[in-house]
Amino acid sequence: MRQFKTNISLTLFVSVFLLTSCNETPTTTSEKSTADTAQVTTNKEVNPVPDYDPAMDSYVLGGKFIKKLGDTLGIKMYEFSAKPGESFALHSHPDHTAYVIQGGKVALYIKAIGRQDTLDFPTGMALISGPVSDSGKNIGKTTIRMVVTDIYRPRSK
Repeated sequence: MRQFKTNISLTLFVSVFLLTSCNETPTTTSEKSTADTAQVTTNKEVNPVPDYDPAMDSYVLGGKFIKKLGDTLGIKMYEFSAKPGESFALHSHPDHTAYVIQGGKVALYIKAIGRQDTLDFPTGMALISGPVSDSGKNIGKTTIRMVVTDIYRPRSK
């Protein structure tokens, strides 16, 4: 139990650190860049981030795969577990992070891409992602366990 609490604390710290570091301005170097830095603008308003569908919320649809860890300040944290052979239905995440407590192999379908890929999730891997709708199946020989943090915040278009 102590190890699990340590993993949760570490995951929370890493998640907050990574999310805040995404807003920092990159450091400059003394090397000259030959890359074209001109920006192209268009009159069309384009939102590159897919819309998040609350009716398909992973926290709501997760059922037996979800163990609630926290839900406050527009952030929901939970442990996701899937045993070998178990499938999880199509669901949506807002901005989110995930930390793999116990890894494995997943056949993952991502709706925006429109195809299924086989992915290895090694223990200790961390993910940071924008909104996504996905479904999948644990095709490995181990139970996959992740701590997921869904971040509900308004997005400008």
